[in-house]
Amino acid sequence: MATRSTIAKLSKDGIIKAVYCHSDGYLEYNGKMLNEYYQDESKVDELLAQGDISFLNENIGEKLPFDDYKLFAEKNQCRFYHRDRGEDLMFNEFESDIEYIEWANGVANGFIYLYAFGAWYVYDNGFVRTYGNASHKFVELEEALYETA
Repeated sequence: MATRSTIAKLSKDGIIKAVYCHSDGYLEYNGKMLNEYYQDESKVDELLAQGDISFLNENIGEKLPFDDYKLFAEKNQCRFYHRDRGEDLMFNEFESDIEYIEWANGVANGFIYLYAFGAWYVYDNGFVRTYGNASHKFVELEEALYETA
């Protein structure tokens, strides 16, 4: 079973553009990938422009045969449903973080990532924190990663 997540960006006009990511959505993988390799706003835009993601990796990369898992791994690149498998381009737009969270909770296992104001955040809904009560708000991704280390 996959650990699903959502990845989004808050634009300057207040719109949240979001995509679904099927695999390895937990903090120790997708969280680390986003924190380490997707800090540049233009790279975040390029990632989201590809639509829904099968597997996140260091590089956005180029079109490859969708089922060639070994080749994707060798190139450390993302696998996208639209570019690599030829599905319709899929992403969602929301006018508020509440709308985004509601949608994300319906498609993901609780790992909800948001790039805003030049930094990554993750929604703390009980999956993020390993102790105490969940805050039910966005927390800085770097802080969440530190707490789970």
